[in-house]
Amino acid sequence: MTSPLVLSYDGLGPDAELLEWLKEGLVGGVVLFQKNARSDQQLREAVGQLRSASPAPIRIMIDEEGGRVRRLPDGPASMPALRSYQAGPPQAVAAAYARVARRLVDLGIDTLLAPVVDVGATDSEWLHDRTFSDDPTQVVAMARTVIPAVQSAGVAACAKHFPGTRAVKADPHHGVAVDPTPLSEWDRIDAPPFRAAILAGVQMVMVGHQRMLGFDATRPACTSPLITTVLLRERLGFGGLILTDDLAMGAISKQYPIEDAVRASIEAGCNLVLVCQDRLLQRRALSYWRNRAFTDQESPSK
Repeated sequence: MTSPLVLSYDGLGPDAELLEWLKEGLVGGVVLFQKNARSDQQLREAVGQLRSASPAPIRIMIDEEGGRVRRLPDGPASMPALRSYQAGPPQAVAAAYARVARRLVDLGIDTLLAPVVDVGATDSEWLHDRTFSDDPTQVVAMARTVIPAVQSAGVAACAKHFPGTRAVKADPHHGVAVDPTPLSEWDRIDAPPFRAAILAGVQMVMVGHQRMLGFDATRPACTSPLITTVLLRERLGFGGLILTDDLAMGAISKQYPIEDAVRASIEAGCNLVLVCQDRLLQRRALSYWRNRAFTDQESPSK
């Protein structure tokens, strides 16, 4: 059974514990952060170690959005903040992302956790400068051009953070995040960039932790089948991989045991589950998955 768990590590190379998990087939992917990257050559070697340790193919992912969310060592392909591209044609930002994607291929990284296709909002200080524009029409145009540019270079793109964070004022890194948007307003403003990304062939969509009061007021988006299945799969027609935002973020970890969050995300329809930055939570998530996989293998077929 392929593991849905996507983890991270500290330092410039994978530690012995993570390598052992990889050897056991308990890890489906690894996310790289700035703390893991000192130079391109060092990063290539780390990626090689990760892939060599796993008996099955794994995804190596990175958040290289541009601006303040940059993980790679500085180089010619480094991008400024997305807002700096507002005045220019969408092709300018697509070309910048294509350069990033080619660099990722050279490093052995196969998944780019970008672009952000949330519509911006000036009162969403935690995300505003990571968005292309406050105008959904502009975000749609960016999504249509960026995603083919990334994926034609051989890297999977990931549109995030579904169902959108325009109206989410609280930072989900720290605690509960609520989206009060009515469904009709969401369909008119927040959904179009995700529709555009899907029509452009995006391979992955990241689902966030916000509670969408207009559709499912009781569950964070990544644990809600109404969001992942009804909205994303059925209403928008997405057939690719769904992954969660990091379950170690406060909106989840301060509200739910990690085991429950992993279970609920998988049962909601997420294919990949991120648990990053917190090794204790990773151990607990791995223990849950190991027990679940063992139980499924031992269960008689029906």
